[in-house]
Amino acid sequence: MNDAFLQLDPLQRLVLAYAKRQDRSRYAIAFALDSRFGQVIRSTSETLIGQMRLTWWRDILTKPVKDRPSGEPLVALITEAEQQGTDLLPLIDLLEGWEFLLDDFPWNDQQFNQYAVKRGEGAFQFALGANNMMADDQKMGAQGWALWDLARYCSDPDMRQQAFEKCQRIYESVSSVRFDSSGRPLSIFCKLAQSDATKGSLAADLYRPWVASKIIWHGVTGC
Repeated sequence: MNDAFLQLDPLQRLVLAYAKRQDRSRYAIAFALDSRFGQVIRSTSETLIGQMRLTWWRDILTKPVKDRPSGEPLVALITEAEQQGTDLLPLIDLLEGWEFLLDDFPWNDQQFNQYAVKRGEGAFQFALGANNMMADDQKMGAQGWALWDLARYCSDPDMRQQAFEKCQRIYESVSSVRFDSSGRPLSIFCKLAQSDATKGSLAADLYRPWVASKIIWHGVTGC
């Protein structure tokens, strides 16, 4: 699989390396779509335009294969996964999570919670596959990751602080988030989020050598 069209950031590319071969396509799709949806939100200044762009992806995920556009490699990868029996429903949840970012700030608790459930659990569940339903601690870890990522990249300081505080409360309620080796990429994300939540501040730079070494160690050992 050629990763160039996936448009993954360096962290996603590093984490993807720890997916098992038979699972790598699902992880790649989950990471790539999460990135694409994020790009839509960050590049949209008008809510209607952003909604239209996300609706294009919703159509991709819900249309019959014969009605999907050709020439988009990521769409082809999604279609291939579906034809192999992969359920696309978690990807619609992922999209709906990102749609909350089109709402005006500030958010109430319900909006934060729905965003975290939809984006976090949608991405994690698709990556794991329908045969590996998440345990409660894994769901909490997924939600915490979504809030952590929102806090890392949100330009609104109040929203960023609220998201991070909610992330902290989640990781205070779960001592650790465990996945077996098939979920190793997800446990890496949870480890990074929990590390920031525990120390009470967001890491200024995730692309430093110590972060890479931490990812590699956990990716290899699970510790």
